[in-house]
Amino acid sequence: MARLVLVLVLVLGLASSRAVADVALPLPTPEALVILERAMEGEKNPKVLTKALEDLDALIQKNPKSSDAHYARGWVLSRTGKNNNESVASYDKAFELDARLADAAYNAGVVLGRTGDTKGAITRFERALKANPKHVDAAYNAGQSSYDLGDFVKAAASWETAAKLSPDDFQIAKKLVQAYVGLDKSDKLKKARDRVFAMWRAGKDADVKKLKSYVYDQFAAGKYHVLVYEAFDTSGDLAYVWQAKIALKDKVIGSVNLETSSVLRENGVPYILGVDKDGEHMTVAEHSWKKLPEYAAFKGLVKKMIEAKF
Repeated sequence: MARLVLVLVLVLGLASSRAVADVALPLPTPEALVILERAMEGEKNPKVLTKALEDLDALIQKNPKSSDAHYARGWVLSRTGKNNNESVASYDKAFELDARLADAAYNAGVVLGRTGDTKGAITRFERALKANPKHVDAAYNAGQSSYDLGDFVKAAASWETAAKLSPDDFQIAKKLVQAYVGLDKSDKLKKARDRVFAMWRAGKDADVKKLKSYVYDQFAAGKYHVLVYEAFDTSGDLAYVWQAKIALKDKVIGSVNLETSSVLRENGVPYILGVDKDGEHMTVAEHSWKKLPEYAAFKGLVKKMIEAKF
């Protein structure tokens, strides 16, 4: 899942953060910053947003080259939820006026991502990353957007960039696993998976340590969307090594599982295929293994089970 969060406060610091350069730079517009701050404080009040938009439009009419004003206008429009195209246009204009405003490009990408324009979002995220090579959220969301389009090469490249910028970010680490599964890059997959498990075992992040599993892969199977979870610990009485949760219109309707248990291990056949559907559980005895099967074999069986039982 993309972490599509608008940057809210960057503009408020522009007046003090702009560096002196040899080229003519647009001057910060304090009025725009004041209007934006007021809009942020009252963002849940439609009247406050309407007044902010009116003030920004008047300011832009007086100073059409104010990148701050266009940025602020983009943010205000994004909060109304009704003017996404205008919001993107305002962010794009801000970036056009000042190509150092990486967050203007990034925020445009966030808005486009939320409206389903994934290609447009990628363009903005890449633009933001070029303007600010340390923009980890731009790299992360460029990767997620590329992954959503099935471009695992670009997804992996973006997430590798994100991982270099934030090596201890668990969300990024597990996304690299998904990218390498998609690319069938076994060498890189092993390293990425080992990294995910190491982060979980280390327990530095309490929320990560609480996790029982993580998303290893996801794919479409006809009208269904499948999320495959890999368990961190399979030593209990019953555990799902992999659990392929099957969703229809964002509602999970069942799962196909690679199961293991103490009884199965004692009997010398530690792994068996299982299915959960309509509150009932069944195992498929003809699909059992003495050794952990390859993931590709399990994925193929998941697709067959979906065709047969869902």
